[in-house]
Amino acid sequence: MIGQQKTDKKTMESQEKIVFGPYDRVVKWILPIIPRKLKPNHLTFIRLIFSPIVLVLLIGDEDFIALILFVVLALTDILDGSLARLRNQITDWGKIWDPIADKLLIGIVVSVLLLQINLNLTILLLAFELAFILGGTFQKLKERDVEIQANIWGKVKMNLQCFGAGFLMLGIIMAAPMFTYIAQILLYFSLLFAALSLVKRGI
Repeated sequence: MIGQQKTDKKTMESQEKIVFGPYDRVVKWILPIIPRKLKPNHLTFIRLIFSPIVLVLLIGDEDFIALILFVVLALTDILDGSLARLRNQITDWGKIWDPIADKLLIGIVVSVLLLQINLNLTILLLAFELAFILGGTFQKLKERDVEIQANIWGKVKMNLQCFGAGFLMLGIIMAAPMFTYIAQILLYFSLLFAALSLVKRGI
């Protein structure tokens, strides 16, 4: 009985820490049609596995297919986070690998495409992402009980990077400099939110 009370108390405390985002309201409408067997970690794993395929497609000049796959993978980032919060399926594995999968996906597009257009912006973006990984790892080693989580600034940063990467691919596919210009603006703004996220000790 005492063990059950401790478990219930722990569950209630974990639920109180969950902060729901704007995407969660959208996903909540389609939640009944999403199989319960589909776990948030499954989607994160899919993103980890298929992100390198985006790299292969970009190198092979299959830019349109790469764009479609990128959009699908970016949507899994929205879905896995919302599923984890709405179904209370947040795990330690997901906390670690979800941001790594995000950084891998964005890093691939930036490294392959933006490098040819804006070297300085590419270096800044990759440096910030490296700072997130190293900072989070160091903080975890220093304070084992500390929770390094995505905050609102980090989520805005990720959204800006996704749209920036999408516009970047569109600009190259359609040979439209306007799209690549918009992409760079979005990515520059993402640096601002990346800095704010680091200050707030997020990922």
